[in-house]
Amino acid sequence: MPRPAAADAEPAGHARIGYARTSTVRRSLDTQLDALKAAGVTRVFAEKISPRATVRPELDKAVTLARELRAAGVAVTFVVHEHKRLGRGLDLAALAEQLKAAGIGLDEKGPLALSPHQNLAGFC
Repeated sequence: MPRPAAADAEPAGHARIGYARTSTVRRSLDTQLDALKAAGVTRVFAEKISPRATVRPELDKAVTLARELRAAGVAVTFVVHEHKRLGRGLDLAALAEQLKAAGIGLDEKGPLALSPHQNLAGFC
């Protein structure tokens, strides 16, 4: 388990964690994976699962890793090809707020990077 970083400590590096999702097994993740790679993501979690699914194991793994790295003092940006890959409506708003509360930035498609201190309301 990583050691918590001191509140005033400088970030110990930066991690870009990606998440890709498609709603059916017949659809390809290639476009999303290519966009995440182009955005500098080094670790990608991907799954083919309905956005209505209440349990998304790969998303849960990605968020857990992001939190662990952030707790260890690493600056973390969570990257998605488009915000609807994370969910819709209240689910998306809740996840965005959880990431923000943990000091994790959210980046849609790479060029729209948000720092951990920016408002994520635009993604809801």
